[in-house]
Amino acid sequence: MLQLRPYQHEIVDFVLANPRCNLFVPMGAGKTVSTLTAIDILTLIDDVLPVLVIAPLRVASSTWPDEVRKFPHLRHLVVSVVTGSTSERRAALRKPADIYCINYENLQWLDDELGENWPFKMVVADECTKLKSFRLSQGSVRAKALAKHVHKRAKRYVGLTGTPAPNGLKDVWGFQWFVDKGIRLGRSFDAFKSRWFQSLQVGNSRFATQLVPLPFAQEQIQDAVRDVCLTIDIQKYFDIKEPIVNTIPVTLPPKARQLYRDMEKEMFLQLGDIEVEAFSAAAKTQKCLQLASGAIYTDEHGAWEPVHDAKLDALESIIEEANGMPVLVAYHFKSDLARLLK
Repeated sequence: MLQLRPYQHEIVDFVLANPRCNLFVPMGAGKTVSTLTAIDILTLIDDVLPVLVIAPLRVASSTWPDEVRKFPHLRHLVVSVVTGSTSERRAALRKPADIYCINYENLQWLDDELGENWPFKMVVADECTKLKSFRLSQGSVRAKALAKHVHKRAKRYVGLTGTPAPNGLKDVWGFQWFVDKGIRLGRSFDAFKSRWFQSLQVGNSRFATQLVPLPFAQEQIQDAVRDVCLTIDIQKYFDIKEPIVNTIPVTLPPKARQLYRDMEKEMFLQLGDIEVEAFSAAAKTQKCLQLASGAIYTDEHGAWEPVHDAKLDALESIIEEANGMPVLVAYHFKSDLARLLK
């Protein structure tokens, strides 16, 4: 049986008590399993199914389904991953499930596909700062696609992020609107802007301006949303001298997995017109490590070929979740460095 940490109980209780809320929980603190536990409890006391989870692609396709499989108390929940080709997404939508996971880029497609037949009674926006550009008149297409339904048809909403304002307080209005429709911070972004910001000219052009928060803005904005936003300070619960280890499994795509098996068993693989051979057990180990990283060296002069982007995609989602916090990345091969920099 899962033993939640004290702050995770706090997360669960907050979701249960607040039908629409934001959770500001740092990376690696278990916000996914906490939210899933709250969903599981809600299925017993409220009519919340089906639930729509929106997340970055790797998180939607791997992290949420993996968390359900990982914890015994959640395994009865059926998850359908709505990613891939159009036909694959449609098949996933038709599959009976408790939770449907989709990436942000497919929100417009989901709106076009379902229209007024939107079935989701609860919405979870993982990395909800991706909705920060929402505006009533302009803004991102995907945020608008969700905005059509989140207040009209979803009785519950949870936004999740590690850092709510990585680029400043101006980002808060967009994703907070999905909680309260502008009640706390202003019915429009212009109202929000005029109350808590001043526009200052940058450089010589009078058209180049930036929004600067007024001295009282941070305190007043925090006070305004405090009742529907929970912030978890992880340092209160962990010895900060010890690292919090969060292992993120990465699944090799089928083609890369087959190449890995070929090298592992035969010490040889065919990559298009290129033949790659290992002449010793040590060389084979190096080739397998290269394949797992995403690119393999094809000759002794340092030429290499890309094989997959799975680890790059995982890193991208980590950086998105870090939301402006510094990230230190260690790499193994020069090919890794080239691909990371690109």
